[in-house]
Formats: sequence, structure tokens, C-alpha cells
Amino acid sequence: MEMLSMHGEYYIRGEIMSDYVNQYKQKVDAEEVRSRFSEITDSEVPIWSGAPSALSMIGRYSLAIVVLFVHLIFFWAAKFENIDGEGNLNLVVGLAKVILDISGVFGFVVVMMLIAKINHYLNVSTSGGWTNSWLVLNGLIPFTIVILDWSGKILGNFFENIPDTPMWLDWYYPLLGVLSSSFAIAMTTHYRNAFQYAITDKRVHIRKKFLYLDTSAVGIPFDKVENLKVDPPIIGKMLGYGSLHIITDGGVTDEPQNNHQDETESNSGFFRLMFGWIFAQRSRGDFREDPSSCLYAISEPMEVYRLINELMDER
Repeated sequence: MEMLSMHGEYYIRGEIMSDYVNQYKQKVDAEEVRSRFSEITDSEVPIWSGAPSALSMIGRYSLAIVVLFVHLIFFWAAKFENIDGEGNLNLVVGLAKVILDISGVFGFVVVMMLIAKINHYLNVSTSGGWTNSWLVLNGLIPFTIVILDWSGKILGNFFENIPDTPMWLDWYYPLLGVLSSSFAIAMTTHYRNAFQYAITDKRVHIRKKFLYLDTSAVGIPFDKVENLKVDPPIIGKMLGYGSLHIITDGGVTDEPQNNHQDETESNSGFFRLMFGWIFAQRSRGDFREDPSSCLYAISEPMEVYRLINELMDER
């Protein structure tokens, strides 16, 4: 039951709720939050709920568009004999044509692998495992088709009745580009929707449900919270979102990210010389952006920061 005191403070189940906290409580649909967070107990009062901002995924969406653009550029270069005119687009298409003239479709494979490596090395929000795997797959598909085609032709010189093997055709570039980019956009949207956050008068809840198999739920009681850290990226400061990291008495819930290359320093010098560049990443001193262990890319993070502090002070 909720009552208003003479001092403008709100009481819930015998506890005082400030005006600032009550503003958030009035906006949230408690029953809807409970339906999404079954772990919220009857003794808890939902105060706030949120999810990663759609703007936080702009990097992944942009990468999908870039990949589609690369496919279309190589299709244009492969389909048309002459590239006339001036401008940056014609320059890019002309460069793609030179690559195809020298190495055929393997040039496209190399370009996609370079994009994957650059994305991995930069160690940004798009440098996750599934994104890099998707980029590599864009190169492996035409590579595999060409290898199968060559294998079939070689085997046909020695054996009879060899089944027809696939052949890479020019129109596969836009087909693969559209399918691949559409898949990436759909997966990015699903990935963002997989994370849900809620704050009650007793704890912070973090829920993950990705592909209906990778699920987790974490409840962090306020008496375990020792500090909070708001970590908005540069673009997040401009667009109004940022991640809120919760530091508990057991340590930081999201440890600072280290260069993956450091993990291989204990290996042999030969291994580092031959393969270290594959795993090398730009080192970062900030917190790792893991949506399952912080309030990732939420809107108005400083307001939520204040909300949690007020709820902690009221306990």
C-alpha cells in the first residue's frame, strides 16, 4: 500500500520512498515487469525497467551495410567490363576490378578476411565472436564454392561420373550480400532484445535470453553494491546512452578488458611469431561491454545511476 506523508515522501510497505524514486515507479508497469522477470519476489516493488538502446547497435547495423556495399562493388566490377567516369565510387569499383583481374574471386575472399581482422583488432563493440565469425563466413562461402569447383574439374580428369560441382557466378555477390546483411541485421535486433534490465526496491535484475538457449538471470542486492560506474562511449554521450557497471563486494561485475594477445605471452616465441597477429587486439583500459553483466547502453544512464543511489540510501 502506498501513502503520501506530510513531507512529500511516499511509504511502501512501511518504507519511505523519495519523490525522485516515486517518479520512476509511477511510470513502470509492475505487472508487465513481473511477467518478464519471474525471479522478482512478491516482497519487491518494481521501480524501473529498461533494455539496451537501439542506437547502441548502430555500429553493428553500419557494419552490415558496409558488407552489403562490398558485395555490390565486387558484383559491379565483375559484371561490367569498363568503368567510366570519375569520382570515389568509380575509383573503388576500379580497384575491385583490378583485384578480380589479378586473383579472381579469391581477391574478394582476401578483402573480407581483412575486414574481419581489422574489426577484430580494433576491439570495439562490433568485435565480438559471432560478428567476426559472420565476417569470416562471408569469405569462406565463395572460397569453398571455388575450391569445390576446382576439385571437381581435377577429379574429372582421372575419374568418370564425377558429380557436377557448384560454380561461383557473378550474381552470387549481390545474393550473398543481401542474405548475409539481412541475417546480421536480424541477429543484431534479436541480440539487443535478448537483454532486459529491472530495478526494484531491493535489487538490480539482469536477464538474458538469446536464441532461447543462452539464458541467464542475475539479481544483485543493494547491500552487495559498493560502487557504480557510468561508462558512456563518445557516441553514447552524443546520443544519450551509456553502460552502468555495478561494483559489488566481490569485485567488479565486469572486469577491465585486457589485450587478448597477452593471453598468448606464455606460449612459445615461435607460436607468437607465426600466429600472434591472428589473435592480436587493440588494448583497452575501460570496462568490457558485456550486456549480461551490466546495464548495457541504457538511455539516461546518469539518471538511473542516481536512482540506484537513492534506493541504496533509503535502505
